[in-house]
Order: sequence, then C-alpha cells, then structure tokens
Amino acid sequence: MQLSLTGPCSSGTLLLLLLSNLLLWKDVASEPKRNFTDGSCEKILGYIFNLTDTLSEDINSLSSEMLNEFDKEYDEGQKFRNKASMTCHTYSLHLPNKKRYPERTQPDFLLKATMSMLSAWNNHLSQVVLRFHDLETTHHGIMSKFRVVDGKISKLRRYLKVVRTVLSQLKENEEDPTWSELPHLKMANESSLPFAFHSLFVCLHSDATKVSDYINVLRCHMVSSTC
Repeated sequence: MQLSLTGPCSSGTLLLLLLSNLLLWKDVASEPKRNFTDGSCEKILGYIFNLTDTLSEDINSLSSEMLNEFDKEYDEGQKFRNKASMTCHTYSLHLPNKKRYPERTQPDFLLKATMSMLSAWNNHLSQVVLRFHDLETTHHGIMSKFRVVDGKISKLRRYLKVVRTVLSQLKENEEDPTWSELPHLKMANESSLPFAFHSLFVCLHSDATKVSDYINVLRCHMVSSTC
C-alpha cells in the first residue's frame, strides 16, 4: 500500500511543519539548509526515515548485546535460556497479527503500534539502574548500553511523532500509553531478580526487533523511492 503525499503537501502546511522540525534537530544542524528548503514532503520524510532506521537498528543491536552480556555474567549454566521468560509488559498492546505480513497492515495502525511499544520502554532508566544495583555484582557495561538505548528511544519517538503528522487518520493530540514502572523489576525479590532482568532484556530485544521491522515497512509505505 503506497501512500500518496501529493495531496497532504499541496497546501504547504505539512511541508512547512516537517521542514521546521527538521531544521531544529541537532542531528541535522550541520546539514546545508538548501538540501531541504527546496525539497518535497517525500524528500524530507526520506531523510527522517534515514534517521529512524539508524536509531532502530542501533537499539536492536544494543538490546541483543545487553541480553548476551547479561546471560554470560549471570547465567553461566544457561538455566534462564532453558525456561520460558516472564510475560512481556507490552503483551497487552494491540500489535499486527503475526500471521499477517506487516506489509499488509494499514500504515496508521503500524505507526501507532510502533509508538506504543516505544512508549512502553520510555523513561525507565532510573528504575532499571536502581534494581540493577540490587544484584550481587554490577556489570557497568550493560548499564552504560541501557543509558544509550534509553536516549535513542526518546529520540526515535520524537522523530516518529513528526512522521505521525503525515497520517491524517491519527489525531495529532493522541496520547501514547505510558508505564510508570516495569513489572518485571517491581515484583522481583533478591532471588528472582537475575531472571527478571533476563526476561526484561529478552522482551526489550523482541520489541526492538519488531520496531525495526515496522519502521522499514512504514518507510516503504511512505517513501516510494525506497522500495
């Protein structure tokens, strides 16, 4: 399903909104403004999706590294990997059916699902750091990567909120779901905490993979030159 951006951009309002957001981002401060001021919605969206692609791939890669490093440190016997992980806190989200290809999913629903997953992981750094110090040993490398992931999630949400303005089916003031705490860590005691963190990183990597896949599909829907 290829979206046509000719209509929404014909008034110039959406183009101006995209352009104003783009030029305010520190990520593109070094880019010559002429690269965008004479561009179309599709050109600007293409650049935004370049940024979102990089961020989502980084989050996916870092989440995999954190899971592997944590299990290497706290699960030498691989007991965690041989038992079912705790149910992810994003399980209740309305996501595309696994039996259907994401490519067949409406773009507005796909973007909403992506935003919901990112919101579920946003701003939990303080809780993770606090509980991580309750472990017998603290792996500072993992926490350092989680801080990076936390920042990248916030930035990715900011970019996708701008993309959301292109899809008129979504209300501009629509609120994303929020979680005050991560249930894996909130309910864990001293003995169950290592497995709770293992489950947390399994869920983070699973959701990061979905986000990366969904963004690739969204890019194909919204920027015709990419697929």
